[in-house]
Amino acid sequence: VAVAVLLFLLSVGISDYPLSPIDVARILLGGGTRIENVVVFDVSLPRALVSVLVGFGLGLAGSLTQLVARNPLATPDVLGITSGASAAAVAAIAFGTTWGKWLADIGIPAAALIGGLATAVAMYLLAWTRRTGIDPLRLVLIGVGLTWALQALTSFMLTRAQIVDVARAQVWLVGSVGQASWTNVWPVAIGVSVGIVVVVAMTRQIRAMQLTTDVARGLGVNTDLVSTVILITAVVVAALAVAGAGPIAFVALLAPQIAMRLGRTPVPTPLLSGTVGAVLVLGGDLLCRTVLPGNLPVGIVTAGIGGPFLIYL
Repeated sequence: VAVAVLLFLLSVGISDYPLSPIDVARILLGGGTRIENVVVFDVSLPRALVSVLVGFGLGLAGSLTQLVARNPLATPDVLGITSGASAAAVAAIAFGTTWGKWLADIGIPAAALIGGLATAVAMYLLAWTRRTGIDPLRLVLIGVGLTWALQALTSFMLTRAQIVDVARAQVWLVGSVGQASWTNVWPVAIGVSVGIVVVVAMTRQIRAMQLTTDVARGLGVNTDLVSTVILITAVVVAALAVAGAGPIAFVALLAPQIAMRLGRTPVPTPLLSGTVGAVLVLGGDLLCRTVLPGNLPVGIVTAGIGGPFLIYL
């Protein structure tokens, strides 16, 4: 949490009017001049808040899907949730004046949520069996299949869109917080808030689910119902996070595994995973703005880190 707060203050302080973390803290607490307030609250703060919220949301969602599937690869990226949200968002961006107008009218966050939920429903129905409920292996394999199918659909849409719209969609697909504004903050904030409330309210059930299914049932937990609620929560949080900044790669995979090692827990815990996710996105965005050339999208940094980490896993 301390690292996340420090990175947040550093992120807010980076602009054409640079500020130290102490100055940023002073301004946020109400001690800024008029120009300082404009720079911080209108320009820098939305980008930093989107970075924190999107990172936290992806980390939390990744830990929940890994818990349900009992597999470190079972993240929103792999299970198709991110791809479903991305396909709907690309349709709203690239075809907002033609057949995708109804998606553009409801807004990218709502479109991404619809795409993520539709993918999750398809995945759940295909992975569920009458004998065992949600089968973890089936869940991962079906998720991988849905991911590739939806990525093919997204690529097809990009080949049929206008070049200007394709450029906008491509930047969004890489995952970027560079164009974040207050309109991007609120949907992600709502999603993260819902996720935190559900996790806190279901702490006992989630701890029981960390054991084997039979042990959880022996402790009085309705594993099918809890798995469904956890999966729906992960879908909503991940879809709204994707809507806020695009599908930032590997955060949902990296954050829970790093959190598990930091916390020395047998499985990733949701709130710590979310905090690590916030650190990853904030740190990656800081690298893009200070060290790397050309103000690159943060998704390039997380993908560059995620590839070697996946090989390590």
